[in-house]
Amino acid sequence: MESSRKIPPGLEPLPIDGEAFVDAVHSRVDLVSLEEKLLNSLDDKVVQRELAYLRELRYGKRAAPAGDDVPQIIVDMQRPERDIQ
Repeated sequence: MESSRKIPPGLEPLPIDGEAFVDAVHSRVDLVSLEEKLLNSLDDKVVQRELAYLRELRYGKRAAPAGDDVPQIIVDMQRPERDIQ
């Protein structure tokens, strides 16, 4: 089994949102270069996962599957009372 690397605890508070977090990581690690290495991996599962992730970033999540698994949205709200003149 591969031994894990010791990672020290963070000294600064976490960034406020996901975008700021990615920017903070990218300021310390070249994320584009890392993604390129992952896409050139010899492990087909790694390449497939990264490519799917990039497609999701570009095009969004896939459409929901057809059939009974599609959630049904039921709007059951009371209408506002309006003055009848």
